[in-house]
Amino acid sequence: MSRFGSTFMVLALALPLALSGCVAPQGSRPSNAFAVNLDAVVPPQALLREDTVTALTHDRSQSRLAYVGVWATDGDKCAMMDQTAFEGFAVITPDSIRRSAEACTFEPGEPGSSTSRFDATCKARGNKTTKRTFSVQMLSSKSLYLTTAPDRPGVKLVRCRLQR
Repeated sequence: MSRFGSTFMVLALALPLALSGCVAPQGSRPSNAFAVNLDAVVPPQALLREDTVTALTHDRSQSRLAYVGVWATDGDKCAMMDQTAFEGFAVITPDSIRRSAEACTFEPGEPGSSTSRFDATCKARGNKTTKRTFSVQMLSSKSLYLTTAPDRPGVKLVRCRLQR
């Protein structure tokens, strides 16, 4: 066998053995590793719009306005917040709501209430101003039901959060 052939054979036999030390046994993890739950996490704060940061960092225990927050139809959509245009989200501050097609202002809701109704002034793309009634029903601390008009069906949204 030529020198090249024997070198190649040795490498072919040795490579799997060398690589086996690079892979941790299944089910094991290094002691300094930690689990990261990416469900319902928004991008880093530096990449978010001002109202999104306001909604995420609002102290709801102080204001008792449970509806304040960043919401999406599912946790995976939270990662797209303020990064791309998409349907199925609401950024709600104490006195405003932003959705994909409009931004609205309203008088803050009653503190401590699990259901709130807002008569809002909204600006859509093209700066068209309209009046709209929103209704929010808190289902839990992590989900709500948002209705955008009395004659339209609402949508269930989950709370988005900053990565810890």
